[in-house]
Amino acid sequence: MGMSINGFITAIFVLFMLISVEVTAQVKRLSPSEGLSQSYVNTMLIDNNGYLWLSTEGGLNRYDGYQVIPINGPNGELEEAIIDRIYQDPEGQIWIASLLAGLFRYDPQTDTYQQYLKKPVTEEQILQQSVFTMLATDDKSLWVGQGRVFAKLDIASGSITPLFKLPEQFENAFVRTLFHYNGYIFIGSTDGAYVFNIATQQVRPLEHLSETDVHIYQNNVKSFALGDSNQLLVGAVKGLYAVDISNIETLFNNSEQAFTSEKLLADLNVWDIDNQQGIVDLATDKGLLSFNLTTKIVVKNKRIQQSKYTLADTSIIDMVKDKSGGMWLATKTDGAFYLSGDNYKFYNVEGSAIGGDGFSHHSVWAIKQFQDKLWLGTHNGLTAVDIKNNTSRVYLKDYKVDLLTTEFTVFKIMPYKNKLWLHSNRGLFIFDPQTQQLTQPKTASPKNQIFINDWMHGITLLENGDLYFVHPDHGMFKYNVDSQVLTPLKGEFSQFDPFLAYGFLPPLPSKPQRPLFFSGGVLYQFNPDERSLNTLYKVPKHHDNVAVSILSYVEDRQGILWLSLSNFGLIGIDANSYELVHTIDLDKNKLGTLLYDMVLDEEGMVWMSSHKGIWRLNPSTIHFQQFTTSDGVLSAEFNSGAMAKLNDGRIAYGSLKGFTYFDPKENKNSQGLLDQVNITRINLMSRDLSINLQQPLKNITLNHDDIGLEIAFSAMSFSFQERIIYEYQLDKGKKSYTRNNRVVFPKLNPGSYQLKVWAKDPLTGDYTAPATLNIKVRYPLWRAPYFLALYTILLITIVTAWVMRRNKIQRILLAAHKESQDSEARLKLALEGSESGVWDWQASQLNIYQPRLVNELGYEDDSVSLDDYLEKIHPQERAIFRLEWLEFLSTDKGYFNCTYRLRHAKGHWRWYKDFGKVVEWDKKTPQKVAGTYTNMTRERVFEEHARLFTAAFEQTRDWVFILDKNFNIRASNKSLQSAFGLSAEPRSTRALNLGMSRSSYFDYLRIMQKLEVGEHFSCEDTVVLANKEQRHVLVKISAVADESQRLSSFVIILTDIHAQKSAESELHILANYDSLTGLPNRTLFNDRAIHAIDQARRHQCKVALLHVNIKRFKYFNDSFGTENADEIIKLVANRLKTALRPCDSVARLGGDEFVILVEDIQQIEEVLLICTKLMDCVSKDIVMNQQSVNVHLSIGVAIFPDDAAHYKALLKASNVALYYAKDGLEGCYKFYKQEMNQRVERAMHLESQLIKAYHEHEFCNYYQPIINASTQKTVGFEVLLRWPDNQLASTQEFANVAENIGLITKIMLQTFKRALVQLARWRKVCPDLYLSINLSALDFEFIGLVPEIRQALNNAALPPEAIVFEITESILMRDSEHALKNMDLLKQLGCKLYMDDFGTGYASLTYLKRFPIDVLKIDRSFVQDIGIDSDNEAIIQSTLTLASSLGKECIAEGVESAHQLAFLKAQGCSYFQGYLFSKAVPKEQVLELIEHDWHPVFSQA
Repeated sequence: MGMSINGFITAIFVLFMLISVEVTAQVKRLSPSEGLSQSYVNTMLIDNNGYLWLSTEGGLNRYDGYQVIPINGPNGELEEAIIDRIYQDPEGQIWIASLLAGLFRYDPQTDTYQQYLKKPVTEEQILQQSVFTMLATDDKSLWVGQGRVFAKLDIASGSITPLFKLPEQFENAFVRTLFHYNGYIFIGSTDGAYVFNIATQQVRPLEHLSETDVHIYQNNVKSFALGDSNQLLVGAVKGLYAVDISNIETLFNNSEQAFTSEKLLADLNVWDIDNQQGIVDLATDKGLLSFNLTTKIVVKNKRIQQSKYTLADTSIIDMVKDKSGGMWLATKTDGAFYLSGDNYKFYNVEGSAIGGDGFSHHSVWAIKQFQDKLWLGTHNGLTAVDIKNNTSRVYLKDYKVDLLTTEFTVFKIMPYKNKLWLHSNRGLFIFDPQTQQLTQPKTASPKNQIFINDWMHGITLLENGDLYFVHPDHGMFKYNVDSQVLTPLKGEFSQFDPFLAYGFLPPLPSKPQRPLFFSGGVLYQFNPDERSLNTLYKVPKHHDNVAVSILSYVEDRQGILWLSLSNFGLIGIDANSYELVHTIDLDKNKLGTLLYDMVLDEEGMVWMSSHKGIWRLNPSTIHFQQFTTSDGVLSAEFNSGAMAKLNDGRIAYGSLKGFTYFDPKENKNSQGLLDQVNITRINLMSRDLSINLQQPLKNITLNHDDIGLEIAFSAMSFSFQERIIYEYQLDKGKKSYTRNNRVVFPKLNPGSYQLKVWAKDPLTGDYTAPATLNIKVRYPLWRAPYFLALYTILLITIVTAWVMRRNKIQRILLAAHKESQDSEARLKLALEGSESGVWDWQASQLNIYQPRLVNELGYEDDSVSLDDYLEKIHPQERAIFRLEWLEFLSTDKGYFNCTYRLRHAKGHWRWYKDFGKVVEWDKKTPQKVAGTYTNMTRERVFEEHARLFTAAFEQTRDWVFILDKNFNIRASNKSLQSAFGLSAEPRSTRALNLGMSRSSYFDYLRIMQKLEVGEHFSCEDTVVLANKEQRHVLVKISAVADESQRLSSFVIILTDIHAQKSAESELHILANYDSLTGLPNRTLFNDRAIHAIDQARRHQCKVALLHVNIKRFKYFNDSFGTENADEIIKLVANRLKTALRPCDSVARLGGDEFVILVEDIQQIEEVLLICTKLMDCVSKDIVMNQQSVNVHLSIGVAIFPDDAAHYKALLKASNVALYYAKDGLEGCYKFYKQEMNQRVERAMHLESQLIKAYHEHEFCNYYQPIINASTQKTVGFEVLLRWPDNQLASTQEFANVAENIGLITKIMLQTFKRALVQLARWRKVCPDLYLSINLSALDFEFIGLVPEIRQALNNAALPPEAIVFEITESILMRDSEHALKNMDLLKQLGCKLYMDDFGTGYASLTYLKRFPIDVLKIDRSFVQDIGIDSDNEAIIQSTLTLASSLGKECIAEGVESAHQLAFLKAQGCSYFQGYLFSKAVPKEQVLELIEHDWHPVFSQA
């Protein structure tokens, strides 16, 4: 054998993985999801302004690199129309041909249309008048293929002159392509090719076929292109041909002589041809092919196949290239794809894609070239890689692992002499590559051993053997590797805290014995001879509070030392004087990442790694160019310290997935990417602007009240959009930078402005010429210039009138003031004499004069004795009055003051306040007293009422307080004081903390300011008591007036309604929330969804409705029980909530069904990210009954307003999409499409018919023979299910439906038992005959699978070896442990196992080791490309070699031609199956195939 089986397995495994991990530039797609009108793209062009135009079966579109917009044509005539062809003539005019709408010419400069052919109204007009192809050779005419006629259109007059008509014998023939070359027009039609002489107006056939080429499709010509040496390439529905046109003039004059032609490729449907220096790109039915005209080698472009996209139809029907080398491809079913140019070469190495041991860990922390190998320090061990042979060997994996440290991480590799010094998470070690021994360094003094064996950081090893490092507790050290002497570094190093010091770095090239040292934001150079530190750079003081670390440095050819500092940026200092030269803010330059491991290439460019790919800095222009996964880099996440510059100039960087190496010379830019920038779109927030497609867009006029001006622009690049930096400036304002392709101006004042926009080329750093937009904002009518003059005149008039009036008013006021002073003097004299009411008393008289007795109290006499007067006083105040009166008369007090009640003549009481004063004395005895009285009855009543109100105020349980009109607290009751910790004294409202927000506080103040006297306000709110308890309250506010009916105060009453609100809340929760998960139920969700849709409609944004279902939930319910299944539902509900944004809503409708509302969507990609996040968060780490459970989601997505205009319709649409999402074996999501409705209805009908067919035994078996190459006899049959009465769906479709409704296993067992009955008969003719039955993933979940099979075999009296079961990798990947158990049971029974579709999955080789597979079936997708795709041929060879090494056999499926059979036989394949031998046949024809001799078939191969 020469090579062990393990060797074979390794080699084949490497081959498969190299194919699978090939990294190419990214693929982009334009489809209806991105705004394209329809998925069928007919033709494309890139116009002179850089726009991509796409004609589809549902309308015309234009794409600027960011946005797809529909082109509806004049009066909407092109809206949703089938656009057959678009073409731009040399004058820049775009011609649009539509089978059903006519022919139009569009002028991009004026955004106008001219219609040349009217819309056809009859089928005859459609066939005879419609234009299928166009060509312009000058500015006066247009050559057209109009039905079966080749004609000339006069552009000025619109007249069409027929020049040539296809022969009448070919029915429904038409002209489909035109090609101009050297005065001739080549005409391709469904009936052959012709050539037209423009000068002579003559036509002759172009013979591109030989006499042996007779197929009608070979004469159906679709495309032309120039080949090499006057060679015309002709693409037909069946084949590619070359025609010699070097002597075309001679051949044209001699029509009897035929053109010389050659068939280049057969069996290809060639839609389009593009020749680039002998390498021809072909758009064909088998995809995009590359054909070398010299070597005749065909290579299939697999970039779409290797991307995240899949093609339902592999046909590429048009292609167009942009200036950067990228290519747009048009498809029939999936829109248009963009393949960016492969301009860069990066070589990526992963552990899974390399021979030998792979990597010790995928994350690489250190790289060094040593002894012709690359040594990798990984997250767990050491790996030596031979990049020439693509092999590796692993060392030190899991070295010294324990419970706390589970990896041996190597951070740094330092070669010295013949050994590698390793800095790891376990300390410092020495590795000998020759002996593979790992040791720890020793110190000359044993007492120092602890320092060298302990944890350290900031390590660097110099060429002289001096190792510098920092011990976090004991300081800085120097260790000489040769002498083993450890020296503590004191002196100036004593100022640094070793725990905080960054540490030592390699020296500058000019001073190799002086390492650098960084600490506290300062970079030093250490002189070991003088033990001194020289400062090279210090971070500015305003960064003192930010931790700054040095990440890397390099000196360029201009003498600039570049320093990469974390939290600061990139610094350039003079390498000699250390003066600052450059300060580059990485955020301002839109890098937004840390820069690691700078290295200088041979051309003076600085390369560095980061968390966003690899960067190249041009020190001369300070331009950064980024390289990421879209450029071929393996990963965007690189590790600091993982870099090596190889001896040949290549550079290697280590990442989280392996490492990438490249030659800088292979990644230079030959030219820039950008040459223009266009203003592409203008929108307004305040009103809709009519879409202006004019290019270039130069002017816009706005109204004065327009707001939200949004201007979009584009550099017209279809690649690297995310790296393009735009610079814009409004007039002479400050320039601004952005990576977005739009800018918004909230409001522009009236006037004229000019906006300039530049685009910075991401490859060269050069700026394009600016695109300019003149913006005019109209003045409002009242600010127009002529109104300003009117305002000035009016102002002068008003000021003059005001001055005159003011003087007049001043004179009137002075006169009124004098009169007021005179009146005030007279009034004062009158008041002094009378006051309110008077009384008097004289010692010479016994009576008191009291006029109130008559005037106010109803008595007859106004003068009474003191005793009579005392009788009229209330008994409670009588004694007080007597004492006051006696004191007044018997002392020199001089005044009398008393408040008391007097009885009215009618018996009621009135309050009075008396004040008297002695007006005449006899020595010290009063002789005469005069006094006043005031009626106090009303005031005393008010006081009594106030006392009663005060009692009620204090005793009520409500919280009450009173504010004056200035909002100061006048009073508060005890309940309020106790509840809120408020003191009894009135104070400012700031002292009353009700737990309200500041905004709520001011809302109430505004409400009270608006209340009029007697008005009330009430509402509900929440307050926080002094004990932090939250209470719901009813707030009542009343505005209270004073005696003058003017506002004086506000009464605020807070009534505690907490118990009531709690009860209402509980009822609300029961009515609106799901009791199991706590999520909203259907009722609440419906309200939220309807509200969200109303808001989205008002703000013109999108809303997504996600219908979510747990896959296989019935299986969980049956397997784990209802309680555990409920736990799964609760767990899924919690994870859905945490994965969503705060503005999104999730609800449970019932069972395992959830709905999610995603609001405020700007881009559909946001919904894609949310769907992915939801599926990822649910699928992780769910354990049930100590068993890991794989939970997956099916998600149906519908978008408002794209898919439905109302909630019920949107919910139905999402449910329809969910139906489709459930089709996948694993979880997936589907977006709603209009055609799904009919499909779902059709699927529901199919389900009912399928159940009926099963119960009524409508299915039957068909059998396809399996042929032995050595005996050339039939050895077995694959059993294929057929449904004869089925007119609804294909076999695969109804099989998928059967899986969804749980019927697939029952149908399989029915098929199996039917096959056993027939096999028992056939084995009498051929005793060793066997049947092959396909098992699905759901079959393996059936607990009784093996017992049912055993019972069926016993009933048929057949041995188990007569049956083979075919399985696919999806079974193994779904639940590999369960699958392995069932497979072992089948093997124990005696049945064989075949692996179907081998090589199409992801881990076939792994499963071959684990699972008992007997035979491999090579998938038909590999077989059908034999002779076309060399990669598929290599995979077939590898599979056969692998099977032979493992002692297994192979069956090739889908063998349909003799050359396929010949290739497979030559490679050693032993068994075959396919249409070359026989299609699947009913049971009646099986005996004939058993006895058939297949020798003639093999003899043709």
